[in-house]
Amino acid sequence: MGERRQHPSKRATPNQRASSQQARNPRTKTRKPSKQGPIARRKPAQRSKTAPQPKSSRQRKRRRTLRIPLGSAGRRVQIIGIAMAIAISLCAGRLLQLQGFDSAAYGAIATASLTTSKPLLPARGEITDRNGEVLAGTTPAFDITADPTLTSQDCGEPDQVYGKLCGLAEATKIADIIGKHTKIDKQQTIATLMRHDTRFVYVKKKVPADIYTDIATELDAAGLPGIYRENDPIRTYPAGAVASNVVGFVNGENKGQAGLEYSENSSLAGTEGKESYESAPNGSKIPLGESKITPAKNGVNYQLTIDSELQWVAQRRLDAAVAKTGSQSGMAITMDVTSGQVLAMAQSPGYNSNEPGKTDPDNLGNRLVSQTYEPGSVEKVLTSAALIDSGTADPDTKVQVPPTIASGGGRIKDAEPHGTVDYTMRGVIAHSSNIGTLMLTRQMDKKTLHDYLSSFGLGRQTGIELPGEASGVLPGADMKDYTRDQIAFGQGLSVTAIQEAAAISAIVNGGVYHAPTVIKSATNADGSSVAINRTSPRRVVSAKTSAEVRDMMEAVVTRNEISQQFLMLDHYRTGGKTGTAQRYNASCGCYRGYVTSFVGIAPLNDPKILTYVVLDNPKHGDSGTGTAAPVYTDIMDFALPRYGIAPDQKNKRWGAAQMDRPLTW
Repeated sequence: MGERRQHPSKRATPNQRASSQQARNPRTKTRKPSKQGPIARRKPAQRSKTAPQPKSSRQRKRRRTLRIPLGSAGRRVQIIGIAMAIAISLCAGRLLQLQGFDSAAYGAIATASLTTSKPLLPARGEITDRNGEVLAGTTPAFDITADPTLTSQDCGEPDQVYGKLCGLAEATKIADIIGKHTKIDKQQTIATLMRHDTRFVYVKKKVPADIYTDIATELDAAGLPGIYRENDPIRTYPAGAVASNVVGFVNGENKGQAGLEYSENSSLAGTEGKESYESAPNGSKIPLGESKITPAKNGVNYQLTIDSELQWVAQRRLDAAVAKTGSQSGMAITMDVTSGQVLAMAQSPGYNSNEPGKTDPDNLGNRLVSQTYEPGSVEKVLTSAALIDSGTADPDTKVQVPPTIASGGGRIKDAEPHGTVDYTMRGVIAHSSNIGTLMLTRQMDKKTLHDYLSSFGLGRQTGIELPGEASGVLPGADMKDYTRDQIAFGQGLSVTAIQEAAAISAIVNGGVYHAPTVIKSATNADGSSVAINRTSPRRVVSAKTSAEVRDMMEAVVTRNEISQQFLMLDHYRTGGKTGTAQRYNASCGCYRGYVTSFVGIAPLNDPKILTYVVLDNPKHGDSGTGTAAPVYTDIMDFALPRYGIAPDQKNKRWGAAQMDRPLTW
C-alpha cells in the first residue's frame, strides 16, 4: 500500500518535524545561540572540501507558492449578468431614440442625402419703348461645363510625363470642336479639360443656344463624352446706344448695374424656382423616384414712355452739337407737358448697353437726373411765374433798368451792355435782363419766393424711376439778400435737368405739375397689369399765370431777327427761354466756363411738347441762342408732326409781325 497521508489537522508542527529529523539523523548537531545577540554577524561557514550534498525534498517544499484566490462561481454569474443587462438597456434606449423620437429627423437626413436640387432660372423681363420696340431682351444661352474625368483619361501622377500627355488627344478634339464655333483660348481649354482634381469645370460661358446645339451635335457624332450645359441667358440691347442711359445694362450674373435695369432689378429678375428629385449616388435622376418642381416666376415687362425714334434723333443731334461747340457734355430732354411722360432723354457722351466696358465710367450714369448745375436765365421762367402768381408783377409792369446794380458787395450787370432802359416785365424776360429780374424779385419777400420754387419741385427729387437722382440745392427762406438776387436770374442754386424741365412743364401746362416718369406701363409674364406708383397732379400756379408766362416766352423768340432765325419753329407758334450761367468748378472752388441752355414749348396756346437742351462748358459759343437752341428746333421739328400735332399756320415761320405786345415803355 502507498504511504498514508495525514489529515491537515493531524500534521506535525515545524518543531516536531525538526525533532523528528534530528532523531533520524544523529550526526546533526544543535547550533548554540550566539552571544552577540540576534543581529550579530555570523562567521562564514567553512566550505567542505567534499562535494555539496543535494537538498532533500522536504527542504525544497519550504519555498512558498503565490496563490490567487478565486471568488464564488455564483457571484461571477451575477456580475456578468448585470453587465449584460446594462449593455442591452443602452442598446434598447438608443434604438428607442432612433425609431421612436428621432426617426423623422434621421429619415429626413437620409432622404436629403439621396435628393438633388437644381435652381430653375426665370426669364428676365423685357424693356420696350412706347411703341413696343424692344430696348432690352433676353436670348437663350448656356454655359458649357465639363467633367474632366470623362473628357480626358487619368493615366498616372500629374508630375509624370506620361500622366501629363495621357488624355491629351480627347481634350484636344473637344477643344477643337468648341473653338470652331466660339472664341476660346485653346491651350487653356485643353488644360481645363485635363484637370483630374475635380469633376466640374466651366469651359465657356454664355454660348447662344443655337451655337451650343451645333457643338453638342458634333461632340455626339465624335463620341466625345463629358460635356454638359447650364442655362445662362444673354441680355441683349437691340437698340445699342439708343436710350442706354435710361435702360442701363446688366453684369455677367444678369444683375442690373445702371438705369432701369438697376432700379427695377428685383421685379425684372423674377423669382427663381427649384426642381428636387431622388438621385443615385452618382447624381443621376432615378426615373421612378419622387420629384417636386416649384416653377420659376418670370420677371415683369416694362413699357417705357421713351420713343426710340425720337430718342435717336435727339441723341444724334446732341452728339453733333457737343462736337461742334467743344462742350464737355450735353443733355437733351423732351416731355409731354400734359402727362409728365419723358419722350426722349439723351446725353452725350453716351455708351452702348451691349458694351458698357468700352466707355468711360463717368458716362455710365444718367446726367439728366444726377448732374446738378446752376441753370442761368432759364430760371427766369420760374421767377416770373412766382412774381405773377403772387401778384407782385404782371407782363406789363414797368421797370427802369440801370446799367448795373449793387448786390452783396459787388455789382451785377446784364449780358447785353446798355444804359438805363425802360422795360416792361415782358421786355425784361425777352432781353433776359438780370438787373430787371432781381429788381422785380426784391418786391417779393424771400419766403414767398422760396415756397414757390419749392412747389415747382426744386431742392428735392422728382421721384422719376431712375437711379442716382440728385436733389439739387435750394437755399432756405432765410437766405441772404444777395442770394435772393442771384436766384432770381438762375445763380446761387443748383438743379438737375429733369427738375427744371418738369417745373417749366407745370408752369406752361395751365399751372398743373405732373411728376416726370419714364415708365408707361408694366405687366407680369401672364399679361396681367402691375400697379405703378403715381404721384397725383398738383396745381402750382393759376391758369392765368400760365398764359401770361407763355406770352413772355413768346417774346423771347420773336424779339428780333436773330432770335427768330435760331429760336422759331417751322409752322408752329412757340415760346422759349435761353440760358447762360457761369459754371462752378469744384477743383478750384471758383466759376470757370459756362453752362448754356434753351427750353421751349409748342404749340404756344395749348402746349403739348417741351424740349430742354443743356451744354456743359462749350469752348465755342457762350450763349444758349447759338449753342443749345439749334438742337431744340431740330428735335421739335421732328417731334411735333410725329405726334400728329396740328400746325398753327401754313407759313414756314411765325413772323415778328404777330408779336405786337410792348417790350418797353
